Amino acid sequence: LPACDSCVKCGFPQEENILSRWLRIVGGKEAKYGSYPWMVSVRSKGIHFCGGAILTDRWVLSAAHCFSTHSKESLKNIDLVVGEHDQTVLDADEQVLNVEAIKVHEKFHHSSPMSYDIALLLLVREIHFGSHDGPLPICLPLPSEIIPAQTNCIVTGWGRIKEGGCTPATLQQVDLELLEAHRCQHVLKTVRPVVKGFTVVCAGPERGGRDACQGDSGGPLACPGVDGRWVVAGVTSWGKGCGRNWASNGGKPPTKRGSPGVFTDTRLLLPWIKSIIRQGMRSSGYLPSIVICSTSQGRVAISGLLLHRLCSWVFVAPPGHAVLLEFLNLDVESDPLCSRDQLTVLTGPGRFCGHELPSPLLMPTRSATLQFTSDTSVTGRGFSVRFTAVKPDPGMGSGCGVTALLQDEGLVQTPQYPECYGNQSRCHWVIQAPKAHVIKLEFTDFDVEQSEGCVYDSLTVLADVDGTEKIAVLCGGTRPPPVLSYENLMVLQFHSDGSVQHRGFQARVSFINPAWTFMAQDEEEFLGLVS
Repeated sequence: LPACDSCVKCGFPQEENILSRWLRIVGGKEAKYGSYPWMVSVRSKGIHFCGGAILTDRWVLSAAHCFSTHSKESLKNIDLVVGEHDQTVLDADEQVLNVEAIKVHEKFHHSSPMSYDIALLLLVREIHFGSHDGPLPICLPLPSEIIPAQTNCIVTGWGRIKEGGCTPATLQQVDLELLEAHRCQHVLKTVRPVVKGFTVVCAGPERGGRDACQGDSGGPLACPGVDGRWVVAGVTSWGKGCGRNWASNGGKPPTKRGSPGVFTDTRLLLPWIKSIIRQGMRSSGYLPSIVICSTSQGRVAISGLLLHRLCSWVFVAPPGHAVLLEFLNLDVESDPLCSRDQLTVLTGPGRFCGHELPSPLLMPTRSATLQFTSDTSVTGRGFSVRFTAVKPDPGMGSGCGVTALLQDEGLVQTPQYPECYGNQSRCHWVIQAPKAHVIKLEFTDFDVEQSEGCVYDSLTVLADVDGTEKIAVLCGGTRPPPVLSYENLMVLQFHSDGSVQHRGFQARVSFINPAWTFMAQDEEEFLGLVS
């Protein structure tokens, strides 16, 4: 399958984000144009009142309290502006979009906005991605992704530049350090009773001076992820004042107390986010109606729209057999850690992503479990894996069918060797050496019916499981020279027609590390010089 060239990756702005401790929204520092392409200005009758972050081409993340009193009638007054920087001019990449639906978390309550302050906005039409400084999505954190305390994160918005002050025309940015969870809970108890279901994170210096403010609500708390992408770790929710000092809060009158910035923890609410997006896509007809997690004719496959997918397959072979997995196609979002979209062999060697086909895998037991997960970034077309129940032969000689050899050297031979092989034999061996090794096939005996072009009986040596790259096609009564694989995989296919049988062949399989060979040759030359 071809790579998805038109797909958009989340969390990688074209302009580099610059972290600096003196940047602040309160106090007024303008962000560089294009540095935060996921930013959204939420407006009512053309006036900015909250922020948001692009998750996909039709979904925007924001805060629930921005829409706690909204109605279907009020939707026509709300629009979202992406690609925005200066609100007084028409920016080159600016797009204005209407809202089809607003989903507020069912556990949010406007009278006590301590927890579940999160909302998702479904757009009427898709955001156009593609221009150099234009809009792009931000990544959601992985379920297992922990962003530690003291991490420098960035808050952006068009909110007030000081408590009670005016709002800026251009996008502002401030970097805030994440607080430990226990410190966050402790200081928030001094300004507001903490309710059950604590779903927030705090960020900001104890001395104050740097913070989000009114109008920044709903905007993202963007933090660097484990793989270099920017992830939305939080949604700007509330705070006591803007940039106030919150040290020794207990000794201050309630009206003088402050707090760090308070943000809804998106990692804790990932299940809700993903379920809403999938439900909304189905109801709007945006998801394909076909089931894309499929099993058919000995293959498992996934294709189509790879948003928030979780597919799992379990294969169980008959007693005395093992499961052989052969990758036919692989086009899954690629990153160095396979941390975004991934195909995982739970009972095997690990995770796969990208476009390079892995070698065939023989499971160590008679069962195998595959799992596919994906995030919000649509960057791949899917994969196809063929599964087969095979009966490994320790001697590698008596069986005929499919035999996979994983890091084991030994013999391969035709059925009934040294007796004549039968008519209409079909044998298929998949041999896999350890990484950085090649396979050497050395014949101890060879007697196969001779024909022009080896069209009757033959042994074909292949470099891949798809049979597209032949190394050699062998027949006749002369023992061939040793055959080497190109890499750590070799496939042997033996077939015979309906007449004339011969003794067949026997060959020894060994694994060679080319580096060792060169080192040995160099050592011999060196010893020869000094002797």
